[in-house]
Amino acid sequence: MWFLGRPVMGRLLMCVHEICKFGILAFTFSMRKSFLIALIAVLMFGGGYFYLVAQAICPAPLTYSIGTIDSRFAITSDEVKLAMSKAESVWEDATGRNLFTYAEDGALVVNFVYDERQDFLNTEGSFEEQLNTVENTSKQVQTTYDELVAKYNTLKNSYTTQTQAYEAKLSAYNTEVEKYNSQGGAPAKEYAKLELKKKALDTEQKSLNSLSSSLNTLVKEINAVGEKGNLLTTTYNQGVTQYNKTYGEPHEFTQGDYTNKIIQVYTFKDSAELTVVLAHELGHALSLDHVEGKESIMYYLIGDQSQVAVLSTEDSAEFNRICGDLSLLDALKLMLSRFEE
Repeated sequence: MWFLGRPVMGRLLMCVHEICKFGILAFTFSMRKSFLIALIAVLMFGGGYFYLVAQAICPAPLTYSIGTIDSRFAITSDEVKLAMSKAESVWEDATGRNLFTYAEDGALVVNFVYDERQDFLNTEGSFEEQLNTVENTSKQVQTTYDELVAKYNTLKNSYTTQTQAYEAKLSAYNTEVEKYNSQGGAPAKEYAKLELKKKALDTEQKSLNSLSSSLNTLVKEINAVGEKGNLLTTTYNQGVTQYNKTYGEPHEFTQGDYTNKIIQVYTFKDSAELTVVLAHELGHALSLDHVEGKESIMYYLIGDQSQVAVLSTEDSAEFNRICGDLSLLDALKLMLSRFEE
């Protein structure tokens, strides 16, 4: 959840009452010639005040600088500048205006403050990486298991086909042997043929035995891989249960805030999210309020914004409300509404 930051305008609001009072006094107690001079003065002061009002409401262009960066974020100053440049572009590309400029002594300071929030996110990220590793390993094991099972089925089908052919040949051979045995023996020529068939059958039997041994080895491999997969599945499911228990419930905490010309960044999970956080706080620096629409940069919660940060219709409407071309009357009304808040 992001904090809302907005400047206090009380002193400027008092100034307009003093100007109006001065103008009334000049009209009441002076001559016509003096009235003309007083009117010109009021217009001059009014024009100058309108400029101050516009600057106070939407103080653009803003110059910013990079302040302190806690080393535990493992992010360099140059990387922060790049992230700020991307965050700038979210607003400037959409509006066609120069709204932010980097300067070593820029008044708007961007700090990175490391505390339990980023530590919580880092721990969650590390846990999630472990789960992803187990899940990916489990997928690889599943692939190996499926390949072994497919190989087993192919080999088993071949074994079954060859066994059926062997048994048919063996049955025919035995029938022929029994026939000759019932006749008192086979002629020499037929006996030689039977011997050749017997040798061929013996060779096939050895081949089938080898194939059977391969099948048994595959079964052992399949069972070993299956056990490994089951263990990984158990480990993963236990991890998911622990993860959901620890991190599954929504944790709303401030990822960044803006106040008194200072942007504080507390936590982000990656560069894309950092861009959104910075763009959000830059919006507050321009005096923009939170808007509706979960995909909006200026929505009070992060999560549903696009990976490539862009302004929503609500963001653009809020920018135009604050930073668009305002009449003096509209600017005064906006100033008064902010003072009343």
